[in-house]
Amino acid sequence: MKRIIALIIAVVLVVMALASCQSSDQPKDGSDRLQKAFDYVAAMYKDKPEETPSDYEVIATAMVEDEKFPIKWEVVVTEGNPEGVKVIPANDGKTVKIDVDEKTATEIVYTLKFTVEKDSNKKGAEYKHKVPAFKVLSYAEYVAAAKDDTVIVRGVVTGIISKSYGDSYNCIYLSDAEGGYYVYGMTDDPVETGVKLGDDVIVTGKRDTYSGTYEIVQASVEVVSSGHTVTPTDLTETFKAATSLKDESLASKQSALVTVKGVEISGQDTGSGYYKFKLGSLESYVRISGSVCPLNADETQEFIKQHTEHFGYLADITGVACVYDGAFYITPVDVGAIQYKGLPEKSDEEKVAIESELIKFPSTITEETKFNLPDNGSTYTDVEITWLVNGTKIDITENVLTISIPDQDEVVTVKATLVCGNATKELDFSINVIATELTYQQIVEAAYKLGAGEFLPGTVRLFGTITSIDTPYSEQYGNVTVTIVVAGMADYPIMCYRMKGELADKLEVGMDITVEGKIKNYVKGDASTIEFDAGCVVLGDIEVHDQSKVLTAAYALGAGEFLPGTAVLTGTIKTIDTAYSEQYGNITVTIVCPGYDDYPIMCYRLKGEDVSTLSEGDTITVMGKIKNYVKGETSTIEFDAGCVGCIGDYYNEAKILLEAYRLEGGAKMNREVTLSGKIISVDTPYSEQYKNVTVTIVVRGFTEYPIQCFRLTIDTEVFDGAALKVDDEIIVRGTIKNYVKGETSTIEFDAGCQLIGLLIAE
Repeated sequence: MKRIIALIIAVVLVVMALASCQSSDQPKDGSDRLQKAFDYVAAMYKDKPEETPSDYEVIATAMVEDEKFPIKWEVVVTEGNPEGVKVIPANDGKTVKIDVDEKTATEIVYTLKFTVEKDSNKKGAEYKHKVPAFKVLSYAEYVAAAKDDTVIVRGVVTGIISKSYGDSYNCIYLSDAEGGYYVYGMTDDPVETGVKLGDDVIVTGKRDTYSGTYEIVQASVEVVSSGHTVTPTDLTETFKAATSLKDESLASKQSALVTVKGVEISGQDTGSGYYKFKLGSLESYVRISGSVCPLNADETQEFIKQHTEHFGYLADITGVACVYDGAFYITPVDVGAIQYKGLPEKSDEEKVAIESELIKFPSTITEETKFNLPDNGSTYTDVEITWLVNGTKIDITENVLTISIPDQDEVVTVKATLVCGNATKELDFSINVIATELTYQQIVEAAYKLGAGEFLPGTVRLFGTITSIDTPYSEQYGNVTVTIVVAGMADYPIMCYRMKGELADKLEVGMDITVEGKIKNYVKGDASTIEFDAGCVVLGDIEVHDQSKVLTAAYALGAGEFLPGTAVLTGTIKTIDTAYSEQYGNITVTIVCPGYDDYPIMCYRLKGEDVSTLSEGDTITVMGKIKNYVKGETSTIEFDAGCVGCIGDYYNEAKILLEAYRLEGGAKMNREVTLSGKIISVDTPYSEQYKNVTVTIVVRGFTEYPIQCFRLTIDTEVFDGAALKVDDEIIVRGTIKNYVKGETSTIEFDAGCQLIGLLIAE
């Protein structure tokens, strides 16, 4: 059985370079440390690009063990302006700036040298670099440039993407008379540095391409002047004439400011951030990206609200032309990207058809879900709608259908009848409602409430510790009877009757095992035994999670559908589909869950701590939204972009986080739970009087699910509460609730939660 033991583990994290490379059996004389300092600096700079079109920084010191080695940097210009490259020490003494003449009329060739010195010994190296001659490229020259070529472009800023807006990256769009440019992943936030819409700027950086989109990366931006306007290119007739969103006539306009007029607002795919429109034979969308969108949070919500309220309307759309995998779409640059013009005239049949397209239900749900059942159409209000719903755990109050999760899987049917004049249309929907995935404690509690001879519905799985071997292993029948205790519930033992499995002949008292089968209340005379029925199976001597409900629901999804809510899975990496990207901080892998090799799940653009180190065979836990992604005739069941993972089996912790974040305002878990996390803030200092402190933690890098530990109780004989600080890892036990004050909601361990473990960061 797993037991939580309070431990203090002091870990000194040596952050200065090379210290971690020192082994105890290596010599520690000065020459050895000098060599290490040299090796470190040489490794840092030997593969740097030859071209250096803009200023950059190098380190001023290297630390080996407890000794600091100053680094001397020199520049020797061999061609071009001898003053075109200079070494400028930083004020903090930690870095040295290599200042280059970014607007040099002719190419500068130079040698960058470094030297580290100890007493009379010194070592050094040199690298050849050049500063390219300054030349603003034409759009055609920019497009023709190869990957990693230095490019210099000039244009007017038409869109700004900023981390201060909540985006993951800093970017800008700009346009000139010939085309548009996308500056991606800037180090400096354009909002904080004062870049504004309408600024005329010069951008210097490296050329890159991602999924068909031309990008400028590693860029510096110089503002030349302000107050300019850009007239968007009218693509209306081009869009009408195109036979595909991948037509060159559309794709060639990427990153330019464009407008398409007279479109019809046709629908939404909110999970992907697609806000659709159609014109002629083509349907495209305005994309609201969760990581790179010029709209801030408030503008995004207003944009979505307006689009939702104007299905079927005619409109003019203005934004930046973008491509993904060669297909055209639009990114909005302001909240007024869509100008709504009014409703087109439609026949009764057309009105009913339009409203029918707007009624959607998922094919599968795994958690309580609410749906609006309006009496009239959202766009054409003269379309009347009546509803008929059938299911065991449903409630309809004020036109809101609530489907709760039953004890057994079932299908809820929904029938909508739409009427406008003489036009009528009926729609039938079937929603697979997947039964509640109970905790071990909930399963045991439910088992002990069974009447004589009753079974729990379905098959269940428990992880517990063997407390007795009741009937020894039978070679003849291949089974054994044992009793286990689950989740520390010693007063509620579960017998595993005539249990089979590969480990059945190897079981001993004290072993932890996972058992699967049907649980019943077996009564004989006056004796009642809560047990797994004959035919139950021991799955292993480790915890084997029951992930069948999510996997089954995922593989039942229709094309383009998402599972409602957030899902969690733990599995083994089967393939690395796309290598880790330093630029985007993500990786794509495919996992298989134990016992479900035929249900692979792709983790698309997976982010998280340490995902850069992932390899085939690693066990990972992933949280995110699962969808059925269809491209052509290929269907992939996957965690959508933005999913987050961590190395290891942390399924239980992730499930606790999801459960916590599903609590309604003021609600509280009915049990104590344990979580391990890193402190991200000390919210209330340690109180010597009350022996408590309030901190907020993040569990396993799941940053979107912080948990506050309110008035965390400290055992002062074991821990020093006053010493707790940011980056310490702690283990906390208590009851989690959703605390609401005014309009603020906080997911937190309630007062009285306890610190039971600590890993100190130094």
